[in-house]
Amino acid sequence: MERHLQKLSWIKIKELVPSNINTIILPVGTVEAHGSSCLGTDNYIPETIADGIVERLNALIAPTVNYGITKSLYRYNGSSTIKSSTFQSYIRDILDSFVDSKFKNIILLNGHGGNNDALKEVAFNFHREKKANICVIHWWQLCEDFTREFFGHYGGHAGTDETAMIQAIDPKLAGEEDYDPEMAYWYRPGANVYPIPGSILLYKEDKGYPNFNEKQAKEYRIKIIELVCNYAEMVINRWKKIEL
Repeated sequence: MERHLQKLSWIKIKELVPSNINTIILPVGTVEAHGSSCLGTDNYIPETIADGIVERLNALIAPTVNYGITKSLYRYNGSSTIKSSTFQSYIRDILDSFVDSKFKNIILLNGHGGNNDALKEVAFNFHREKKANICVIHWWQLCEDFTREFFGHYGGHAGTDETAMIQAIDPKLAGEEDYDPEMAYWYRPGANVYPIPGSILLYKEDKGYPNFNEKQAKEYRIKIIELVCNYAEMVINRWKKIEL
């Protein structure tokens, strides 16, 4: 069946929710520089994860929130940002709408680290006030141990992991022909730099560069979807047991 909310009529939603489906997935990202990969990297990745988990979770997928909180990479051409207060209010209104449409469980799939704190705060306030179930998943953090095992290191911003996910979605979006290792900057938490002097951020010196291995990228994408799905399914099943 069709799983994308915006492709369904209100009549079909009335038939499905909440009697047959009570879970909705909301991908959230931003528009910002990612080395040689596309500006929409943080949107495409949670979208592909959502498509991969939706059937097993018996859920629907809401339209992606494509704009988020971009800071250190804002000055790079094409990047966009939203004020934190505006972003939180906007996300909250969407979450409230889900509850009004009778969804009980919300899986918020975040693709961008700059959104983390804002989403954590808005999710808790939403849960406290609406008594709804919400799980915010930052996919790269949830899967960090696996990424280290798979690649031998942690990926980094626009590094091995994100570039692999984008290459698995569409190799043309990874921009291998424009890649230059000099795009990479070793990010250290002891300094705040605007604009940050590199659109690929390595979190360990000389580890995390994109490798553009398409076969490996496809294997990685499959495993990431499986790991996120396993986690989300576990959370939903435990929600069913406690029924608060």
